[in-house]
Amino acid sequence: MFHYYNGLKIYYEKIGKGDPIVFLHGWGCSLDIFKSIADRISSKYCVYLIDLPGFGRSSEPDVALDVVGVAKVVYSLIESNWLKNIILVGHSYGGRVAGEYANRYGNVRKLILIDSAGIKRPNIKKFFKIRIYKFKKWFYKTFKNVMKYNNLVINSGSVDYVNSSFIMKKMLVYAVNYNQKRVFRGIDCEALIIWGIHDKSTPLKDGKLINRLIKGSELVVIPDSGHFPFIDNYSYFIKVIESYLGV
Repeated sequence: MFHYYNGLKIYYEKIGKGDPIVFLHGWGCSLDIFKSIADRISSKYCVYLIDLPGFGRSSEPDVALDVVGVAKVVYSLIESNWLKNIILVGHSYGGRVAGEYANRYGNVRKLILIDSAGIKRPNIKKFFKIRIYKFKKWFYKTFKNVMKYNNLVINSGSVDYVNSSFIMKKMLVYAVNYNQKRVFRGIDCEALIIWGIHDKSTPLKDGKLINRLIKGSELVVIPDSGHFPFIDNYSYFIKVIESYLGV
């Protein structure tokens, strides 16, 4: 199915019957990553899987959206389906969006964050690395060294950044520069935080901090797993989810 909002075409799937639960995937992924989980809980819940803007079968925005903008897109889809008192699940970048949504809108009954992004910490090494990159970029551009300029741009940044289009690059920059500590602190719904113990993308210390910021939240650490605990240790993860949701 498709939802249309401000020129965007957002693809989503609806599985099962019961109380609504909405899943938001991470950067570079699509709704397909949650299908095995959806199948397990669809006997009790009506599961909504969403391809976020620019991913999967959803269209890329003409203008880069920040996290707040993406949360608005999700809100419009949820409202168009008349969903109330939802359970909202977000992984990594999807956790950013889910946290923003839960902070801004009052129809979240439970929030589940899986290895969520959103915590920005001071990093001196990274600061100087960015400074050097910007200087080299300016130098090569000023003195018209096209080859070195192109090689610098192509080989700099994360794999996610390098593989993204111009618009999606801007969206990724908006996201990683957005410190959501205040957002997490303002969430007042019930929250479960799930984290892979060996996560290197969003380390466990971020999960512990989010746990402290969201009052009354619970943190569950998944053993033998990294940034994708629902893949790395599916059997353990699904037991946690089914127990929490009462499936």
